[in-house]
Amino acid sequence: MPRIKDIGNDSQLTSGDKLLGTDVSGSTKNYTLGDISNFANAAILGFTTVTHSSNTHTIDLNAGENNYNVTAQNATNTITFSEISSNVGKAGTIVITNPSTTGSLAWAALQSSVYTPGGSTISFNLTANKIAILTYFVAATDKILVNYVGNFGSYPQP
Repeated sequence: MPRIKDIGNDSQLTSGDKLLGTDVSGSTKNYTLGDISNFANAAILGFTTVTHSSNTHTIDLNAGENNYNVTAQNATNTITFSEISSNVGKAGTIVITNPSTTGSLAWAALQSSVYTPGGSTISFNLTANKIAILTYFVAATDKILVNYVGNFGSYPQP
């Protein structure tokens, strides 16, 4: 095995470059920079994947993270918030990904503790594979302020 001082420096890092390290068991492993980046981003951004129950996606505000991933089902979906009263001041983003088939995709009204700009009803995008975000701020023990932005697409290239 060569000495570290004899190994050349890599001046052009890529996500496929590998580092040598050990896992929690002490076994020596190779880790790509891309995998390390993904792991670090998940830890820093702190996304929680929400698992639905009968098409209800419960945002547990007691989760350690502030950001959530919701995969909509091809059915009527519901987003609910739990543990509101103990999380005043918490804010984050819910990323909503539509399914690839959307013949029955719909969204139920949000719970009464959720407030939208102007008190308006959210017009969720129902297009297949579309991504939307719902930002939230817990303003009081019984009030969550939200803002919806949908229909994200690739930025047009010249």
